[in-house]
Formats: sequence, structure tokens, C-alpha cells
Amino acid sequence: MARKKIPSIDELRDYQEKQKAYLQDCIKNHKTFVISGPKFQGENIWVAKSTLPLMEAAKEVGASPEEIWQLCSKLSTLTHAPITKKEYERMIPFSKKPHTVDTVLQFLENNIPQYNQKRHCLDFDIVAYFYCYALISLSDYRQEDCQKKLWCAVNDFVEKDQSMAMVLLRNMKVLEPTRPFLTPMKEKLEKAIE
Repeated sequence: MARKKIPSIDELRDYQEKQKAYLQDCIKNHKTFVISGPKFQGENIWVAKSTLPLMEAAKEVGASPEEIWQLCSKLSTLTHAPITKKEYERMIPFSKKPHTVDTVLQFLENNIPQYNQKRHCLDFDIVAYFYCYALISLSDYRQEDCQKKLWCAVNDFVEKDQSMAMVLLRNMKVLEPTRPFLTPMKEKLEKAIE
């Protein structure tokens, strides 16, 4: 079986821009927009809102595109933020890869949701966003940086968006038994949400 080509950042950007232009044309000209299955194998990865920013972050930190494409592939299959321990544990293999952790930290630095929106921006992948927090919560690599990024999220959510704070609180509650450094974060979130 031939190895699948991983697209460049420019190819991803061009493809996503064409998809967006097509949708805008349909809306503007009152055309029918048919939602069908993927046009080619792996298209769901190409169009996932987190793929392009993750691949850009990978380039910034010098991570292998192949390694990050695996993460993008996994994230593109997920339909909701993690809830159960098993769902959080999906990120364990990725949390053990230093370049993936570097990339995710960069991704989280550059990609911040619009707080207090009734409907989060359609250009933002909130599911991947919370799985990335699960990933850094599970990582032993750059643990100080991971904890710092988690604290930033805790403080931002407490201050700016309590509904998202609840999702992050679930992260802390589920992972705390094996990751005790999450306890003070959990306590701060619980106190703020009361």
C-alpha cells in the first residue's frame, strides 16, 4: 500500500480557502449546498479546523509533519470534548512524544477561543482544543510549561468564560487521581463555578 502524502501548509490553506469560497458562493447566490461524505480518503483531516493551526505550530517548533499529522488524524475523528477517563486516555500516546507536546503548547499559545460567545466561532475547533489540554495534562515532558499553560487556561476561563471552565474542570477531575498537580487547578475552578 502506498504511503499517503501529507499536505503542505500551503496546500491545506488553499484547500480550506476553496471550500470556504464555495460555501460563501452557495450562500450568496442561493445555491444548494450538498453535504456529502468525504471526496477523498483523509479529507476530514484536511478540513478539520485544528489541522492547519497544528501543522503551522509544528513548523514553528521544528516537529515532523508526519508526527503531527497522526495527531490531526486522531483529532479529526472526535465529536465532543473528552468526558470519560477512556476518552482522555486517547491522548496518552501523543503525550509521550516531545515534538507533539512542543507543537500542542505552541498551538494553545496561538489559538484562543472567543470567550463568552453563545456559539463559538465556526472557525475554531473546540473539541480539539480541549483534547489538547488533556494531552498536556498527561505529559511528563516539559511538565513545568504544560502546568503553566494549564494555569493560564484556568485563570482565563474563570475570568472570561465560566461555561468553558466547567469543561476544563472535568479534565482536572478525571485526571487528578493520576496527575496530582491538577488538584489546585481543580479547586480553583470549583470555587469559581460555585
